[in-house]
Amino acid sequence: MDDIEEPDHRARLSALQEAFARLLGTTDPAAPVPGCGDWTVRELAEHLGSVHLWAAGRVRGEKQNPPDPPAELPESETLVWRYAACAEALRSAFSEVPPDHRCRTFEEEGPASFWHRRQAHETLIHLWDLSQAAGVQPPPVSAATWADCVDEVVQVMHPRQLRLGRAEPPMQGFALHAEDADRRWVIPGQTGTAESSLVTGPAQELALLLWGRRSLPGLQVSGDPAAVESALAGSLTP
Repeated sequence: MDDIEEPDHRARLSALQEAFARLLGTTDPAAPVPGCGDWTVRELAEHLGSVHLWAAGRVRGEKQNPPDPPAELPESETLVWRYAACAEALRSAFSEVPPDHRCRTFEEEGPASFWHRRQAHETLIHLWDLSQAAGVQPPPVSAATWADCVDEVVQVMHPRQLRLGRAEPPMQGFALHAEDADRRWVIPGQTGTAESSLVTGPAQELALLLWGRRSLPGLQVSGDPAAVESALAGSLTP
């Protein structure tokens, strides 16, 4: 999966969705999902499927209804079927609408390609969640993809949290450096300079850190680790 040309978000999304569906079919639906509160695998799959439908609705300009499985389908297979059907609905929406088509993004309007990237990263994080629940290693994904996931948090997700009043700017900002992708970002704070604290590590670990899937220990921190911990506790992502 790590040989897809960057930044082909649609191809990446399709590969991630297929990997999610395959793993879902071999994982206990009642298994807990670390990093997702009290969710089970079933709730994780239902959430991701519903997000796919929501994004498809934004692209098409009309609400997308959940698909009904065939009546003859065994109950044990419906969870995978429903997720796969939602994933296909999203891919179909992307195929029918040009990338530059104007549609609803979050609170504003933008190109449909916004959702290519957003849904690829949504699936990337939740495939990692599912892998943790199943006790297996997730498929390899390039450092460039994980770095783009970090970039989306810094440029899109965190600013949206601030805009909606779901979070306050951290008292002290900090910087991030993905050493395997040679990229650097700054999350500004209310006081001081972001350069006073720097977190360095692989792009995947930085993305998981920002999405609340891992803690700071184990990453290289220069500056004030407590200030970084405080900033991370401030709902950088939904």
